[in-house]
Amino acid sequence: MKYLLFITALVFSGACNRQNHAEEQATGTPGEANNIPNERDSAALNNKMNNDTVKNEISANKLIIPGKSLGNIEIGMDNSRLEAFGNPDMSDAAMGKAWLTWYGKKPDEHNNKTQLNVYTAYKDTAMLAKTVQQIRSTSSFFETAGGLHVYTSLNDIQQQFPGLKKVAAYTDDGRKVDIYDAQRQGIAFEIATADAQQICTGIIVHKSGIKVTQVYMSLHPGMHIL
Repeated sequence: MKYLLFITALVFSGACNRQNHAEEQATGTPGEANNIPNERDSAALNNKMNNDTVKNEISANKLIIPGKSLGNIEIGMDNSRLEAFGNPDMSDAAMGKAWLTWYGKKPDEHNNKTQLNVYTAYKDTAMLAKTVQQIRSTSSFFETAGGLHVYTSLNDIQQQFPGLKKVAAYTDDGRKVDIYDAQRQGIAFEIATADAQQICTGIIVHKSGIKVTQVYMSLHPGMHIL
C-alpha cells in the first residue's frame, strides 16, 4: 500500500466512480387560492428544489460521521448491502471475517492511488448475519462536518479531537505510518510525515468507545500496538 487516498464514489452505489446517484425530485407545494404561482415561477421553484436536493445528497455521500458512517457505508449495516457497490477488487477473508477493498480508477489530485477498505464480520455469536465493523478511506473526497479529510494536518485534527491518542504504527513501502485514535468518538487517523509535516493519509471509522486496533490490526499484520 502506498501513501494514498481513495477517490471514490464507491459509496454512492457505483463502485470506484465519483458520480452522484442523486435522484432529482421536485416537491411542489400547493398554492393558496389567492396566491397560486404562475407557470414560470413554478418551474423556477422546481429547478431550485431539484438543485438543492442534489447538493444535499452529495453532501451526505461525502460526509464522515465518527462512530457511524463514511459516505453511504454505515457501521452495523448488513453485509448484503455492500453488493450495491459492485464486486471488490480484493478480498481477504477467513473464519467469517473479511477485509474488502475497492481501488479508485484514477489517481487523486496528488497522483496517489486511492482505496476504500471495509471490514465485515458476524454480527453476534449466532453467526447468522454479517455486518460492517470498520470503514477506511484514503480519499480526500470524504470529510467530517468540521472539514477534516485526508491531507489535513495532525495539528488541525488534534484541535477538533483533543483526546486523540497515538495507539499504533506500521510501515508502508518504507514509510512509517502512525495511527491516532479518538476512541470515544469512533474515528482514527493514519498520519505520515511528508516534507517535515505530519499529514493524514487515511481515515478509519469504527464503533464508538472501542479501540480501532481491536479490528484494524488485521489489515496490517505487522502493525505495532503501543
